[in-house]
Amino acid sequence: MAAHSLPPDQDDASATEAATLSSLYSFLALTMRYPDPAFCNEPFFDAFESLLASLDWQAELAAMRTWREETADPLDDLRTAYTSLFITAAPGTTIPPYASVYLDGDGSLYGRTTERTRNFYRERGFDLLSETEPADHLQFELEFLAALAGEAKFDDEELFLQTLFRPWFVRFQEKSMQEARHPFYRMSIQLIDFFTKEEQ
Repeated sequence: MAAHSLPPDQDDASATEAATLSSLYSFLALTMRYPDPAFCNEPFFDAFESLLASLDWQAELAAMRTWREETADPLDDLRTAYTSLFITAAPGTTIPPYASVYLDGDGSLYGRTTERTRNFYRERGFDLLSETEPADHLQFELEFLAALAGEAKFDDEELFLQTLFRPWFVRFQEKSMQEARHPFYRMSIQLIDFFTKEEQ
């Protein structure tokens, strides 16, 4: 007996949606990586501006263009900002990009949430290639969402967003809007909030 399948146009639409979502999550994951010349370059910033323009975020687009025009070395500027915001800021102003900090109650890394997140990855057939950061780092979670979307695993994507991503990211985003002054990171976090909220 032949398996029931969707009409070709619906198959194509689903594949296009999956590919688009996967690319979007992958791009957003890059914004949360430590800036590296391998990706942090003019085409990357052009793509960032294109995304803002597609959403008609005119104020944010203007801020991005101003930052690019006024910054002699965008890579160095972003490295300084990334370190200040996410790694070694003054006490009380760091914005750790790890779920466990916000959900486990003691502000520490590698907590229960880290293990739950790693287990969720592994149960779906994914694992980290590198253990240089905890599994619940924002970059890794976005890369995982990209992988799920790329395989059209939309139920798993929704479950991950609702149970392991949004509960901590909402708190991270709120703190980021209080502390983050750099336009690139403020906009990146707003974009992540927008697209992960849209997928709920």
